[in-house]
Amino acid sequence: MSVKIIAFAQAKGGVGKSTLCANMAATFSERNRTLVIDCDPPQHSISAWYNIRVENYESPGLDVKIADKPSTLFNLLEQEQDNYDLILLDGPPHINPMTKACVAVASLVIVPLAPSPVEVWSFHEMDKLMLAVADVNAKVEARICWTRVRKRVKSAQYLIDDVNKAVKIKPIASVLTQRVAYLDSFAEGLSVYEWEDPVARAELWSVHSAIQRLLKKSPDPKIKARKSILAWSRQ
Repeated sequence: MSVKIIAFAQAKGGVGKSTLCANMAATFSERNRTLVIDCDPPQHSISAWYNIRVENYESPGLDVKIADKPSTLFNLLEQEQDNYDLILLDGPPHINPMTKACVAVASLVIVPLAPSPVEVWSFHEMDKLMLAVADVNAKVEARICWTRVRKRVKSAQYLIDDVNKAVKIKPIASVLTQRVAYLDSFAEGLSVYEWEDPVARAELWSVHSAIQRLLKKSPDPKIKARKSILAWSRQ
């Protein structure tokens, strides 16, 4: 199996990007050799989560490395591509050269999005980015993953419906609702699937299954296109 790369990217922080990446990494690592590259300086939330996880488990089940600039990211990808089945990239909470490099090298891009006007305003920059990335990675697909959804709140559902109709990036059908389990489990270095909230576990597994299906038909990553991607990311 050739490596697949999933980039978790957004133009704004606070939508649960690192939390979603950590949960997917822990879940995928049960059956796949999994590496997460933390591309989100200076926060490095994934690295902090992983350090707590190492303290809780003798074997955390996955590896985490840090990249603070696009060239470092490519160095890691070239070194590690044969050692893992999956590499997950936790991008920064804004669009910069690192974000652009993450989406340009990926097999699949997941865009976490919370149903509030502020998050939606910033999301349109991601929509534009996914159109622009076709210059260097024409086959990569992106999907919205709705997070922090408040069930039975009509305004949130109306916003979700409006965004799903208006943007190029289509949604994963399953959503993650607003539950304290996502925050609490992350703080303990765990995934929701290792937590005591059965509803959150079911939500996570549904999103994981959807991403797994998308990966089966996703293209190989563009690791060999290093020079063209680095040049494009600086534009």
